[in-house]
Formats: sequence, C-alpha cells, structure tokens
Amino acid sequence: MKRFIILLIIGLLTAFAFAQSDDDLFGGSDDDLFTDDSIVEVKDVSAKSDLSKGVIFDTGSIKVGGSLSAGITTNTVLYSPEENDLGKNIYASTLKPDLSAMLSVDARPTETLRIYTKFGLAYPFQNKATGNGNSIVIADWFKLKELFTDFSLKDTAFFRFGIHTVTWGTGYFFSPVSDMINTSSIDPENPEKQVDGALNLRTQIVFPNSQNCLWFYVIPSTNFTNQTAESYMRETALAGKFDLLIGNWEFGIGGFYKYQNAPKAMLTATGSLRKIGFFGEFVYSYGSASEWARNNNWDDKTSIIQATAGFSYMWKEPQITLAAQYYFNGNDKDPSAYVIGGHNIAALLSFGKLFNNNDFTASIFAIGNFGRKEMTSAEREMLKLSGATDEMLAAVSGTALTSTAMLYYSPIKELKVGLGPSITFKTFEANPTISLKLSATLGGGKF
Repeated sequence: MKRFIILLIIGLLTAFAFAQSDDDLFGGSDDDLFTDDSIVEVKDVSAKSDLSKGVIFDTGSIKVGGSLSAGITTNTVLYSPEENDLGKNIYASTLKPDLSAMLSVDARPTETLRIYTKFGLAYPFQNKATGNGNSIVIADWFKLKELFTDFSLKDTAFFRFGIHTVTWGTGYFFSPVSDMINTSSIDPENPEKQVDGALNLRTQIVFPNSQNCLWFYVIPSTNFTNQTAESYMRETALAGKFDLLIGNWEFGIGGFYKYQNAPKAMLTATGSLRKIGFFGEFVYSYGSASEWARNNNWDDKTSIIQATAGFSYMWKEPQITLAAQYYFNGNDKDPSAYVIGGHNIAALLSFGKLFNNNDFTASIFAIGNFGRKEMTSAEREMLKLSGATDEMLAAVSGTALTSTAMLYYSPIKELKVGLGPSITFKTFEANPTISLKLSATLGGGKF
C-alpha cells in the first residue's frame, strides 16, 4: 500500500510536468568567476527565452562565441587554532591559477532545426605518464559542456536531445530541484558558473496564448556495458514539470522517477513584491540514494525534505546588489559536493562602484551551516562504501561559517586585483581561522 501511495503521488505530480526554459542556462557562463565579478545581478528566473515562447529560428544563421578566463588567487593564513606561527603560515601559502576557455557554436540550418555545442579546456591539466615512463601526456584536458539539437513538430511540441543543463530550480546559491537531473550542484561561492547537465530527451508542449507549458524528460542510462533491453530501460529515468504563470509569479510542480531509486516530488515559486525578487523550492524524496543502494525494496525508507527560500534586490544607483538564501537540507545521508545536511544560509552584498569611482568595487560573501553533526568513523566508512570521494567527505565535514570581504581595483579594463580578509569557523566552539586573500584577473573576456 505504501508503494502504491508513493507512486500515485509521483504520478500525479509528473502528470503536470513542467520546468523553466533550459535556454536560460542556470549559472550563466563558466568564466564568470565569483571573485572576478564585483557586482552580481540575480537573474529573473521567471523570464522566458525565445525557444520557450515558440519563436521560429532564423534560417541559415550560425553564431560562434566563447570566453577565456585568466587569473590567479593566493590565500595566506594569518592565524589558525592549529598553527599561529605567522612565518610558517606565510611559507605554506597556497597559489591557485585559473586558465580556462569555452567555445560555443549555435547553428540553425532551417526554421525548425537548431544544432548547438559548447566545449572547452581548463588548467591545471592532469599529467599522465605513458607506458614506457619516459614521457608525459596531458589527460582530461577536454570538457564537453553541452551538445544538443532542437527540433519541433507543427509548432506545438518542441524537442531537445543531447547533453544540456536543465534549469528547473529557482534558487541562486542552492537548488535541490536543479540537482534532480543535473550531474553537478551549484557552487555557492561561484553561483554564476553553469552546472553540468545530463544526456536527456526533452519535450515541451506550449499552451496556446499563454506562457504555461508542460515539460517531459527522458534521461536514458549511459551504461552500455553488457546491458539487456530490460536492464537498460530500468536504468532510464523519467521526469516532468508543469509551470503556471499567475501575474508576475510563476509556480511549478513536478516529479522524478527511476526504477529502484528514490522517487521525488517538487514545487517551485518565483516572483517579485515591490521590486524585491523572491524564490523558493521544495523537494520530497522517499528515501536517500544510499538507502536505495543498500536495499532496493520499498520498505524502511526515510522521508526526506529539502526546502529553500531567498530574495534579491538591486539598487541601480549606487549599484548595490543584495542576495540571500536559506536552505534546509534534510538529506544528511548522501554526500554532496558543496552543501551538507542541516540549516544552511548564504548571502552576498556587492558594490558596483566605491567612492563614486567605477575603478573600485567590493563584495562581501558569507555561507554558514547550523546544527551540523560531526560524522563518526563508521559513518565515514559507510559513505566511502557508497562511492563517496575524499572531496565529498571533506565537504560533508565542512566549515560552520565562512565570510570573505574583497576590495577590487581595476586601473585598466584588462586588469583587476582584489584583496581582503577571510574568516572561517570550523565549529562555533573553536577559534576561527583568519586568512588574507589576494586575487588578480589578467585579460580574458568574452567574444
């Protein structure tokens, strides 16, 4: 009976399947590094793209664009509970270079056909020794971000097949809804960076004379090794979302289902009141990924709630942006790349100019977790058996609060340097670690 009720709920929600337009790629361009942008305008996630409005493509057009990001960041610990010798801390300062490039090609050979790809490479590359051990080659240097084709059926149904980012969520720093299909999560310290999408077939059905539509997704398995037709279909996931526009508010309801995996239902809302933008998400999961990996029947599963809400506001003069978001993550069983279980909060305050001078900008960013419990050794070993990497375990055991304030100076357009303190509390019971951060952006840009 429990299985029937859960399936019925997911089925009803999926029947109204809908999502926001995937053309408004969540997180924006990959070269928009957090430390390089002094002012961030949070996107109006309710805005629709040309594709979502059913606009016919320009026949024969080909657009080529790209970006290159070049910079360097240093972090020097001035004081930490583990080591308060300033000389040793300066000697142990970390240096992180950033050099990456992305190229996109957008071709529209006919009115109803679009072909798009986005790819690039980034430093540092991984060095891999050859078999004889006498030479080294560069490995993992190529990154395919997106590769898909769009086509339509009589201007009523629009299809997309390939690898692309699915922008279901409305959140800025956190988005549990976006994580339902995409293969990576938002980095709260770099929220403008585009997350990685999955291979899927998207179908969009537009309701006439409205901005309301249905979106259906088929996410096929990418495991082709010794797969039978039956096993392949079992590893294929289905998802959908319905979006309803009421005034200047957009509401979404949807679901996700995959055989012997945690089924999920979700809600989203975004809109504005008195020029303040608000957004929220809610996700219900019947069981965690680790629970279903250990036991794939429908009994003894935990009901997991994830919910987030936030707001943003921008003063055009004197160019100040404020964004804040709260996220309750009830899933403390599965490791995450950036967010741990419990109560999380992130906030950004950025200044587009200081002293009435556009050469000087600043930003203040803070992210914290409250109510976090330290993992036992047994819990860490259990997560490792579930496939958790050391990076994920480090994130799960992450800091309680981190705050960074940066002052930027740009004497010329191609050069931007930043300097500021960073304070990190690993736990609220211990003294914080105080660091000095220095960043420099050297040339680069979009074309």
